[in-house]
Amino acid sequence: MKKLSLLLLCLCGFFPFAHAQEEEGPRVNENAFLVQKEIEVWRTDKTYNSQAAVYSCQAVRIHKNWFLTAAHCVYTACSGSQPCTVQITLAEAELRQMARVYHSTSSQRVFIYPGFFPGQNRISSVDVALIRFEPESADFSYEAKKKGVWEPITQETFYTRLPDSPETQDQLNASGGRLVSSANLGNSLFRPGIVVPKTVRGEVFYLQSPSDDIYFVEKLQHFISPGFGVRRGNSGGGVFTPQGDLVGLVSSLMYSKNGSASFYDAEGKAVLTLKNARDYFLFTGFNGATMNFIRNKVPSLRVIGADMGFAEPVKKNFEEIVKMINGVSMDF
Repeated sequence: MKKLSLLLLCLCGFFPFAHAQEEEGPRVNENAFLVQKEIEVWRTDKTYNSQAAVYSCQAVRIHKNWFLTAAHCVYTACSGSQPCTVQITLAEAELRQMARVYHSTSSQRVFIYPGFFPGQNRISSVDVALIRFEPESADFSYEAKKKGVWEPITQETFYTRLPDSPETQDQLNASGGRLVSSANLGNSLFRPGIVVPKTVRGEVFYLQSPSDDIYFVEKLQHFISPGFGVRRGNSGGGVFTPQGDLVGLVSSLMYSKNGSASFYDAEGKAVLTLKNARDYFLFTGFNGATMNFIRNKVPSLRVIGADMGFAEPVKKNFEEIVKMINGVSMDF
């Protein structure tokens, strides 16, 4: 096998994403993806600086008061003693509502997994963070679309018009869902398939897995899927089953400029070879460490084990890809 030239990329920022499309496979419950929201994060002291870095990501509303996202989406702006602002688009249909959540050392709203450090020489299996959303301490803005342009309206006007916009109501009310735990999971094939949604200006788009090659790699504590096609702008977003169970979070991809990539079984026989491999989609599952972190903050979550009909053990040797990934620097 030729040596691969590899890059690891986080998926922050914004890039075009495929529209929702009909594909063969399990029927997709698109309503389940309304829990996914757009977020923007910046240092609070840079709010009025037009040159300040703003990190655009996705987050999943796993509880009415909690959003789950990738740690690398909030680390630069919110880690240490830095005060930061997280702006969440709660709904965007005929009406739009956004909330600003303010994090500081005296009023913590952003919780980053304590073992996460960006730039480490490997992908991170703990790339998760939680955002505490308390309506009473958040700042809200309200808008209505007029001739294709968003215009500010008062809170009173927003709630007066809200009953006439069921789509806005559905987006505001969407929260919860069930998490699939990968704790204690060995090398496994994930059976239900995956769907990766993205919310852009209130509209949900998604990519559905083009193949059944979705594996959990025990040594990486990561899920991988070759040739999936996810690009920038989706960091922190959810990876779901077609029926809406949350399997993990979008973290990074590994891009192969040229050459082939193979998976090997325990005897060293190539069981899957990708010619001119394009990319591996890697996403953080809810392993023992991340699941404990999440449930410590949100104990009422519904959780089901991946071994309960979602994954089956495989005797594949992933040493080659483990070496490649652990040998590539990750630049957030």
